Amino acid sequence: MTPHRSGPRLSTVIMAHPRRRAAAEALGEAHPALAARVVTDPEPLGPPSALRTARLAWRSVSPDATHHLVLQDDAVLSPDFADTVAALAAARPRDAISLFTEWGSRTANAVRAAALLGHAWAPPVVDDYLPSVALVLPASLARGFEEYAAAKAAPDATDDVTLLDYLHDVDRVVPVAGPVDHANPPSLVGNDVMGPRSAACLAPAGDPGGTVLPAMRAVPYFCWWEQLAVVHLRDPASPGGWRRVPAEEALLERGIGRERVVAALRRALEGVPHRELIHERVSDVLLAEVWTTAYALGVVTRGLGGFPDLARPAARQALATLAPGALRRVVPVRRLAAAGELLFPLVAAAVLEGAADAETAVSPS
Repeated sequence: MTPHRSGPRLSTVIMAHPRRRAAAEALGEAHPALAARVVTDPEPLGPPSALRTARLAWRSVSPDATHHLVLQDDAVLSPDFADTVAALAAARPRDAISLFTEWGSRTANAVRAAALLGHAWAPPVVDDYLPSVALVLPASLARGFEEYAAAKAAPDATDDVTLLDYLHDVDRVVPVAGPVDHANPPSLVGNDVMGPRSAACLAPAGDPGGTVLPAMRAVPYFCWWEQLAVVHLRDPASPGGWRRVPAEEALLERGIGRERVVAALRRALEGVPHRELIHERVSDVLLAEVWTTAYALGVVTRGLGGFPDLARPAARQALATLAPGALRRVVPVRRLAAAGELLFPLVAAAVLEGAADAETAVSPS
């Protein structure tokens, strides 16, 4: 149990497969202020299932805790993590707080928009799962998950999708300055095909009492399964409340044609360093899709009430992960960080171009 002055009383559990128990124990020992307990899969010889362990982890709430934190064994925690998470829980005491958002998720672009506009929090997550590498819930909600999962979850359900279903009417938020990264060990449940899943925005702790980005009605996204720029549009009639359209179509609805987007990319390429190396490392097709995603992010950010400010450290950190998060399945892991550095000037230029064009575009009648 970790008290934080007069604030939340936090209980912490690290969930692990028995094969990773040593990693889980090492994580707890590295952060003694958490007083974390380790729980392992109760059926380790059964079919791979994080949900089995999650059910045990979420019901293991200390009796006098106000909040419960569940960490997965491959979480990487920032220094002073116990103080950081207590401050976050104190600022949003009734919310579900995901402390990790992976760099290629839809939620990552909500974090990027929030960072660009100086908000401390991203709005409720917009993926079809709840990021659960590190998740904090009010104790009463944590205790209720076991009963819900036992009654509602399918035998092959995942823990992150089940948590999203369970918390459907709870405010779900993500701090822009993320205090958790992902170690990316070999997956026990078949997720290696997704490529590395690192944090969207590892940044120094911000102001937990800061503002929340307004609810997004459009979320640009680089679909890394198909290597395409798309936009998810809020649509209550669609499954999950979101409708996916090609980014080109979403931009055209805002009065921005494909020619304008491509012309902006050509101009940007003339001025960036290492242009030849960019063309050597990333195909023109993929480069155009990454550019379009970042450009659409600029358009959407401008529509949320401000012009993107790349002078903010969190904004630069968040944008620096856009290209690696997009290309993690097609660029070798050993070259991914370098590719991100190489493409950052283009990503930044695309965001600014999109925001500027959003101010002058005229939507077709």
